[in-house]
Amino acid sequence: MGIEIQELHPPTEPDPVLLELHDYYVELDRERLPDDPPMPAEQRLAMWRNVNEHLDIRRWVLREDGVIVAAAVVAMDQVDDINNAFARVHVRPSHRRQGHALALARPVLDAMTASGRKSVITDTLDGAPWESKLAKIGMKKSLTAKESRLLVDEVDWDFMDEWITRAAERASDYELLSLEAPFPEEHLQNWCDVLLHMNSAPREDLEFEDFTMSPEKWRDIETKDLNQGVRVMAEVAIHKPTGAWVGLSEIASLDHQPDTGWQGDTGVDPVHRNKGLGRWLKAAMLRRFVEAHPSVERIDTENAASNEAMLNINVEMGYRPLFVNNAWQGDLDDIRSALGL
Repeated sequence: MGIEIQELHPPTEPDPVLLELHDYYVELDRERLPDDPPMPAEQRLAMWRNVNEHLDIRRWVLREDGVIVAAAVVAMDQVDDINNAFARVHVRPSHRRQGHALALARPVLDAMTASGRKSVITDTLDGAPWESKLAKIGMKKSLTAKESRLLVDEVDWDFMDEWITRAAERASDYELLSLEAPFPEEHLQNWCDVLLHMNSAPREDLEFEDFTMSPEKWRDIETKDLNQGVRVMAEVAIHKPTGAWVGLSEIASLDHQPDTGWQGDTGVDPVHRNKGLGRWLKAAMLRRFVEAHPSVERIDTENAASNEAMLNINVEMGYRPLFVNNAWQGDLDDIRSALGL
């Protein structure tokens, strides 16, 4: 049968095709975290079938004699940051150095060009052998991110409660509000506004535009999350004298992985920093999340390596490093030229 490249459309593909692709990704996941249980197929398929309206996501597989040996994905935001496209190309370890990544690069780059993108972003595990190849085709290592894990059994709850208690002393002008998806309609605009403080998070040398958020966009994200079995809980900090929402922290649960949580955004308005709000938000969020999800065993998170303030908070909470990712960015035309595509 030889080599065949096929574009897939996960929202409409039959289950057997997606299950085949899931099995392929389970093998790749073992390279990164060999001791972790695999993501359940139900979770991955739900995520693939429910795509946010503002995202254009394309997927391809490369089959050799009918078997998937490589896969690629490109994601392009249709609302924000329309200069960039994010892409990944993966090849089974047993089939590397055979030109499969280059073969998949063509449809990926063609899709970017057709969408008017000028810049390509990808990521790699720190120290991966193909990082030198990215540098040779003109890509620049632009951001380093640390993924960390908190084991719930190891949390010092007295210490977390101390953070919450101390907040009453340092941040007496503030109060916390608890939210759980779907968020009440009356809070949507404030939630959208407070999310924008995440635009102040470190970007290092990675070039991308600020994101925007509206109640309509958030409702779509939230609805797709719920359809994926992803359920977000959040704590927000409110400045009592003005009523302004000035900070947030959120953790998501996964219906098909009840032992796992994902610590997402935590951010505070720069004007209201250095008052202990970050610790208060994260401690209160962690306690509420674990009480609501007694089966959770671990919570993972990711932060820019330059975000020392948040990394220090995580270490104090008990988060331990899992691995380091590097984000690479390059000019699309330069990459095509270097690859001869």
